[in-house]
Order: sequence, then structure tokens, then C-alpha cells
Amino acid sequence: MVVRFARWGGIVLSTLVLVLGFAPVASAVPVAGSSSGSRLTAPPMGWNDWNKFGCGVTEAVIRETADALVRTGLRDAGYRYVNVDDCWEAGSRDTAGHLQADPMTFPGGMAALAEYVHARGLRFGIYTAAGDKTCQGRPASGGHYQQDARDFAAWGVDYVKFDWCGAQGDPYQLATQFRAALDATGRTMVLGVSRHGNPWTWPTHPADLWRTSADIDDQWSSLLRNTEEEAGLATKAGRGVGWNDPDMLQVGNGGMNTEEYRAHLSLWSVLAAPLLMGNDVRTADQATVDLLGNREVVAVDQDPLGVPGDRVRSDGDREVWSRPLAGGDVAVALFNRGATSAEIRTDAREVGLRPAAGYDLRDLWEHRDTQSAGGISALVPPHGVVLFRVSADQARSAPQVTVSTDTGFVEGGRPTPVTVSVRNEGFVPVRVDRVGLDAPAGWQVTRLRQDVPVTVAGHPVTARFEVTAPPGASDAAFGLTAEGGGVTYRSQAQVVVPPAPPDGNVALSGQPRLQTDNGWYLPMKVDHSFGPDDFCGDCQGGPLTLDGEQYTTGLGTYASAQVGYYLGGRCRTFETTAGIDDEVLGMTWPGPQNVKGTARFLVYGDGRLLFDSGLLRAGDHPAQARLDVRGVRELKLVNHSGGDGNFADHADWAGMRASC
Repeated sequence: MVVRFARWGGIVLSTLVLVLGFAPVASAVPVAGSSSGSRLTAPPMGWNDWNKFGCGVTEAVIRETADALVRTGLRDAGYRYVNVDDCWEAGSRDTAGHLQADPMTFPGGMAALAEYVHARGLRFGIYTAAGDKTCQGRPASGGHYQQDARDFAAWGVDYVKFDWCGAQGDPYQLATQFRAALDATGRTMVLGVSRHGNPWTWPTHPADLWRTSADIDDQWSSLLRNTEEEAGLATKAGRGVGWNDPDMLQVGNGGMNTEEYRAHLSLWSVLAAPLLMGNDVRTADQATVDLLGNREVVAVDQDPLGVPGDRVRSDGDREVWSRPLAGGDVAVALFNRGATSAEIRTDAREVGLRPAAGYDLRDLWEHRDTQSAGGISALVPPHGVVLFRVSADQARSAPQVTVSTDTGFVEGGRPTPVTVSVRNEGFVPVRVDRVGLDAPAGWQVTRLRQDVPVTVAGHPVTARFEVTAPPGASDAAFGLTAEGGGVTYRSQAQVVVPPAPPDGNVALSGQPRLQTDNGWYLPMKVDHSFGPDDFCGDCQGGPLTLDGEQYTTGLGTYASAQVGYYLGGRCRTFETTAGIDDEVLGMTWPGPQNVKGTARFLVYGDGRLLFDSGLLRAGDHPAQARLDVRGVRELKLVNHSGGDGNFADHADWAGMRASC
């Protein structure tokens, strides 16, 4: 059995950094205050060893990382906290009951290590847990809160990560007790706590930041789940309250591509989340350093208004997120969860901008300014984000022009109609004389029709093509162009060559999937439930059981999860029964959680909502759906946790059948 525990963390920029003269991007300075309200004026930034090193961390790694933060410029970009996670501790306390550093891996001790970190204009963080043992079985602070707090203060600790694991008692009360112990030392120390007990619902805020989700892995499905867990929590956090923490950054660890890592940092910044790097900074390539060190994106995260962003809307794949910023600006993230490129569009009113004669759109990854009459759009790559900072200002820059396609799927050997659109969001007309589509060698492209060669704001020019992929073709990219008035606008659209659509009356769970992103660390279960053991990766799972009835076909997932199927417009109906598997009713969790599973189930057809179960809890009657899917090319099944964390969210799509 593989055991996984919730881990979390955060950082703080100290007044020492300001005194030494290192330029702050946006400060996260500890300030005096009571135990009810954050000591941080902005989300913390820095580095934590766990994601890369786990229990392999050493004193040398910490020292070399501190040096690397200075050498790479990441310290001056705002990453100023160096956080030592679990496994720094010796196997036992000393004879006086004090925690000790592991003599083999941290021979110099924690006070000397903190001094080394401080000397480089950085701050020092440490890890402990609420019970007797840490998540890795080392001595923790249970029964020693006052003693450990005094030792941390004497060592020069600036931040404490306070984990849960096997602790007993109420998390709110224990966090409050530990906060009081830290305050009693007279040293300002930032406190971060785990998600146990749902800290965002506590009546006061003894912690400065709190985890909102399960541990983040270096994979897309984990990033997607932790982002989803943040939706709807913006009002629970902010300056003077504390910060929601969807977990540390995985940027640079190699499990995701560049677009996914950009999405990671973009979304965390819109969420006002802690930016705690988890890669090996010592060996990071320049592309990773540049991505993490993008000061325009970091400035969104550290915005002095201190109001977290939230999701504006979703159609299963295309999402709009926004965050109000100081001075009336708004950060807008156009987020594509899907497998193909997609045009995503919103407008000034929807994202909360004040009415104005025009708007300036600053693309924070391309570092490019365009102007808009109010529309905000982009062709977003799969698993990518386009991040704008939008100002109510009639800028004199070039108009925002988006060249996109409505087709993400092209079947091998079968002609597919493709429309290319050119949308001008600006208030100055843009001339378009020709629209082009370039496909890979061996693909056939035939132009069918093109609209009149002039476009104005909000009225797109379109051109129609017919595209045929050769049999056996792989996923590809289309080059899209719009030419006119001596200007050429270009974009690239990623398209998928899908599997053959279903034929006949079939159990959809046995068909090939376009996407499959499970909300836990393990794969979805085909024709079985997720299983009574959350950590059993190789076991078959249990029978799909809802309200006492067993089903022979379906998917066992762990919310939040998504799965997509290609229907190709050749199916008539889809039916399923959705709910929380009965198996969770017999599960128990350590600690005070009385969580038995919640989820909301949604079905989308080509971005159109076809079904919404509403919030379902374990023991509720499942929701049944029989849906008309005529003409639907992509069927998308999505489930979300119920906003209470995803403990025991064993979410079944049972009896899935399509008539095609």
C-alpha cells in the first residue's frame, strides 16, 4: 500500500530584505496582529524542498539552493523564502525534550542553516506537525507546542509549516494553540496549516495560509484538480484574512509541458496563491528560470489590493478566470482544459471592468500590448492559458485580432469542414483580404468560401475549408493566417485525429477516451468503483454500487475529474446514472473529518451543458440522465468536489451507454 498525506506550505518576504535593499516585486511583509487575520500583506513566495527531494533533502541542498536563488535572480523576482520540509528531524528528541536536526543530513544544525539563509537576504522556514509524529514518522510537536515554538524562535525561523497526518483533536483548536505558542515567543513567524478541518470555514484565522486541496503531483490531472478545488473560495481569503493555498509549484520538474507550466503559474497568480517553487533551482535551465521569474505574472499574484480571483464561467473545456487588481485593472485568464486549441472569449463587463471608451490588453507572457473596444479573446492552446492584464484605457497600440478555428477534430481519411475566423476586438477597422490554413504535408486542404474582406470590432471575417487527414495520421498543428493592409496575423491551432466513434448500442466506458484526468493520484477504474482503499494503485477496485444497486459498466473516478469521448456526430442518445459510490459509507478517516463524499456531475456536448446533477452526497439517490446527443462530436463528463475538499469523493458514472 502506498501512503500519501496532505502537505502544504508558504513563505514570507521579511523586512530584512527591504533593509538590505533587494528590490521587492510586491511585498509580503509580516506585520503585527492578533491570531485572527493574516500577518501577510500578499501571498508568500519562495521555495520548498519536498516536491523535488522529499526525504532526500540535506543541509547542502538548502545552502546551495539559497545561493541559486540569488544567482538566478529569482530572489529579486520575489522568491525569498527557503523552506525545509519534513525529514530534517533526528529520530528522537534530546534528553531535555528538544527537537534535533538529523546529524547525518543536517550536521550543522538549524540555527546555523537559518543564519546562512538570512545572510543572503532570504527567509527561513521549517516543518513540523500537530501530532506526535510527522507524516514521515519523525518527531513532531504534539505535546511540545510551547517548547518547539521557543526553539524555532531561537533558531531564527520565520515561517512554520504545521502538518496534520495522524494528529487527534480539532484542527482549528490545535492551530489556535500553536499560533498562541508562536506569538508568545515575541518573534513574528508565519503559520501555514493543512486542509484538515476546512480552515477557510473557521470563525477566526490563526493561520496565515491554508491548504485547500490534496497534494499536487507533477502531472496535468493533479494541477486540474487543485485548480478546481479553488473555484468558489475567493471570498474566503485575501489581505487581512489569509491565503488559500492550492499547494506548491511543480514548474520545472519535468512532468508537464511548457504550456501546462505557464497555466500553473498563471492560475496560481490569479488565485492569489502562495508561489512556492518545488524544483531544483540549482540546475534549472534558463527557460524555467524565465518562466518562474516573469515579473508581470508575479505582480498579479502579489497585487497590493489583495483580492483573490475566481472562475467566471466554464463550458467544460473553455474557462474564464478573473481577478480585480489595484488601480482598477483586472487580470483575465483564458484557460483551456481541453485536448485541442480553442478560441475563448469574454468581455469587459463579464470580468468586472468599469465602462470605458477602450481597453488596453497586456499579454503577460508575450509582453505585448493591444487595444480593445471591450472584447477579450484569444486562441488558447490545449492545457494552456492566455493571461491578460486589462486596463480601462484607450491605448494607441494595435487592435487585438484573434485568428482561430472552430474545429479541433479531423478524422483520418474523412473530409472535415473547418471554419477559420478572424475577430477584431479593437475599435479601429482592420482590413482582411485573405485567410489561410496550412496543414502538415500529406493533408489535403480545399478552400470553400471566404467572407467580404473587411472586418470591424466584434464582427469576424470567416473562411471555410475542407481538410482531410491521411489514414493513420497523428495529431497535428494548423497554421492560420489573416492578411490585409500590409499586415499578417498568425496563430497556430492544435488539432486531434480522434479514435473511431462508437457504433451501435455500446457501453461507453469501454471506448477509447480523448481525455482522462482523475482527481486523485491513481487512474480511473473501468467498470469498477475507485475502491475502498484510496491508496491502492494496482487493485481492481470494487463493484460500481449506487443506492444499493450494482452496475456492470461505468467509470469509477475521484472528484474532481474529467473524461472525454469522441462521438463524431454519429450518436443519438447517451445515458448514465451518477452518484457517490456506496463504498465510502463504510470508510473512516483519521482526525475530526466526518466526510463521506460529495460531488457534482456535469455532461457537456461540444461545450454545451446537457446535464447537471447538482450537489450529491454519499447516501443520496443517484442522478439519472438520458440525453439527446445528436450532432455532438465530443462528449465531456466532468465532476467536481462539493467545495468541502475531496476527501472520499468516489464519484461513479455508472451504466454509461451510447446509442450510435
